[in-house]
Amino acid sequence: MEKSVTEQSQIKKMPTARKKKIESLPKVKRDTVEWLIDAIDAAWVQEFMDYIRSPWKMLWPNFVAGVARGFWALVGATIVIALIWWFLSTLIDLPLIGKKIEPYVENIQTEFKKYTEATNYRENFERMETTLESIDNSLKQNN
Repeated sequence: MEKSVTEQSQIKKMPTARKKKIESLPKVKRDTVEWLIDAIDAAWVQEFMDYIRSPWKMLWPNFVAGVARGFWALVGATIVIALIWWFLSTLIDLPLIGKKIEPYVENIQTEFKKYTEATNYRENFERMETTLESIDNSLKQNN
């Protein structure tokens, strides 16, 4: 009883020409066709074909997945670098290893200081501030 209900529901979903051809088959062949239809539905072939046919259905989930992978890769790399930095900072305190690593750490610290001094924009901001003040004063005098 249940199989005939599913057979009928599958046949009703089909276009009329196919439905007539299936209904005109002998019972054994009709059962085979219905079994194939059920197997195809169970394998999600229709959903997969819809997924392939629509570029948006393919691009959007892959884009979101790529963004998520990139974000979590960044978070993971940050954690790994922080752990390595912490581990190296603990090694400097060790007597033998710390003496050998100390020149490298000092070199890194001096390079970091050079970088921060090179990217310090205080002079530029002070110059912009004086320029804005002079513009403000000239506007006040004109009014």
